Amino acid sequence: MDGPVPEMNRRKETRKVVSVNTIVADKVGLARGHVTNISRRGCELSLTKTLRREQFLTLKVYLQDGPAIQIDLGKVRWVEEERAGVVFLRLSQQHKLGLYRLCAEQITLPLEA
Repeated sequence: MDGPVPEMNRRKETRKVVSVNTIVADKVGLARGHVTNISRRGCELSLTKTLRREQFLTLKVYLQDGPAIQIDLGKVRWVEEERAGVVFLRLSQQHKLGLYRLCAEQITLPLEA
């Protein structure tokens, strides 16, 4: 039986909690899902399709207020039921800038007097 995956807690960058739609493509086909958190190096997905560890895929992340970000090559690091962690291996400079912008956005709450 598999135990907890230790690499989930050894991230180099903090993940930003999000809820955005994604389409994942692998050699078998397409699947819709959600990105639940993201950093400049990877993300966590929630999908109805089961992924496998070490599997390669392509992701398209659809932002509410801007163009989609395409990850040309990602690799599944861990899988837990309908969730999976993906590390980003290749994306264009344009999409890298969009991803960095998304990860740098901070939610500002109004100050109460």
